[in-house]
Amino acid sequence: MEPEGGPGGYGELLMVILLLVIASVIPSSGTRLNVEMGGSPPVPSIGQLGIDSVTVSDSSIAVLQDRLLQWYLEEGYPFASAGYYLAASDTLAVSAVPGRHAALEEVRIEGMPGTRPKVFTRLLSMGPGDLYSREAVEDWLSRLGSVRFVGSLGPTQLLLGRGGDIVLIQQLNKGSSGHFSASMDWKGDYLEGMGEVLFLNLAGTARELEISGQTTEWGGLNAYLRYREPWLLDIPLSLQLELSQDTPESSWVNREGSLTGIWSLGSTELLAGAGLWRGYPPDGSTQEYDYGLAGMTFRKGRRVPQGFSGIQLELYGRTGSRSARDSSGTLTMAEFTARADFYKGLLGAGGDIMAGGVMQGDWFEGLLRRLGGQSTLRGYPDNAFRGVRYAIARPEVSLGQTETRIYVFTDLAAVRTVSGTDSYPAGAGAGIRGVSGIFLADAAVGFPIREGLGSARLYLRLTASL
Repeated sequence: MEPEGGPGGYGELLMVILLLVIASVIPSSGTRLNVEMGGSPPVPSIGQLGIDSVTVSDSSIAVLQDRLLQWYLEEGYPFASAGYYLAASDTLAVSAVPGRHAALEEVRIEGMPGTRPKVFTRLLSMGPGDLYSREAVEDWLSRLGSVRFVGSLGPTQLLLGRGGDIVLIQQLNKGSSGHFSASMDWKGDYLEGMGEVLFLNLAGTARELEISGQTTEWGGLNAYLRYREPWLLDIPLSLQLELSQDTPESSWVNREGSLTGIWSLGSTELLAGAGLWRGYPPDGSTQEYDYGLAGMTFRKGRRVPQGFSGIQLELYGRTGSRSARDSSGTLTMAEFTARADFYKGLLGAGGDIMAGGVMQGDWFEGLLRRLGGQSTLRGYPDNAFRGVRYAIARPEVSLGQTETRIYVFTDLAAVRTVSGTDSYPAGAGAGIRGVSGIFLADAAVGFPIREGLGSARLYLRLTASL
């Protein structure tokens, strides 16, 4: 029996059935698809490509193709390819072929005229001829972000070189290569000044030079010099020389010199060295301290419009032989400093924690940390305390959208003095920091909380970036 309409009705019926089958297998435009990633390893997940979903459209498939090939390029596979097919009505299967794992052909630095490219490329753990590694580049970018004279990181580009391998191009934005600064501590007839010059990138080689001088109320001069030679023998080993003179009182001079080796491990530095200290107190005797030193520093963070956001840690210890006219022995001292700054919108919070002093042995007063002044206890004169042991917290809250900010602070301390008594000084105050072009100005008023505003001191600091 034939279908109604004659023999041709069979063909029409089969066509309808075929169309229904095709419609059930091929999804309509805009349908959301599951994606199955497969092929030769390495194979990324859909999440690693930064794609939430894929729909049935040319543009969506093109985005998937671009993201997949970019992922392979960043992994070191510039010749990757992929095939796409429907494994089911709601599933797109991807069969990836990575191709040859390319090597690093060349590294180019852009945006830092006057600085030798080697200053930056030596921080990269792979060199030309080594297989390209995404992890090595990510670690390198983190290290570049910690270079103090790099303002910020620009885009990273990967190109195919003439030799068929990868050319890595990194854009860097120039930051400050150092500064000149002058500061003042004033109260009534008392005036104390300090000047400092700091070079972070001498002759474009990352060599550092710091020189500072400070007058005292009794007419003395405190002076400090630091020179750092980086990357000796093309390894991350630096050598640092420090020389200083300190006049803690009238007719009293202390001089010190140290030589330190510094091994850099990304954001962390390990230090070891030796030094000599000589004290010449008013009684005419000579005090000597010969020591070995060790320590570490850590710096992690990034530049934001409000300034540096992150954490900085420093830990130092030294131990050695001390001798004077009537005594000798072993003296061990340590010092810890932590600084943190964080910003959210207009609000900023942070501050310092300092602790240290004599851990073991008899001490010379000239060796003890002087506490007071803008860098330790605001509101107190520079030589208010000699800390046999001390701990200081300096919390600060600031307000502003940029580096120009209003801030309030409180400096709280516990100090074991040379007389053996414990003192608990506390200061508070407020100030404003502002940036205009290459200049940074900081003006603050601080006072001892127990003495009130009548004992307030004015602090001024002007810094010109290089």
